[in-house]
Amino acid sequence: MLEEYRLKRLMKRIKLKDVAEYVGCSSSTISRLENEKGYQIKPDKVEKYKYFIDNYEEIKEKQRGR
Repeated sequence: MLEEYRLKRLMKRIKLKDVAEYVGCSSSTISRLENEKGYQIKPDKVEKYKYFIDNYEEIKEKQRGR
C-alpha cells in the first residue's frame, strides 16, 4: 500500500527528513514505514505522510512565503 507513496516520494525527490519533520517523527520511522511490511504508526501520522507527499509542491510554496 505505501509502496506507491514511497515511489511518489522518490520521483518528487522528497527527502525522508522533510517528510519526518512534517509528520512529527524520525526519518528512521518513515523509512521503516516504507520498507518493513507490517510496521505501523498512528493512523493520523500515516495520513499526514500521504498528504505531504501528495501536496508537496503546495506545502513547500506556502513555507517559502512565510
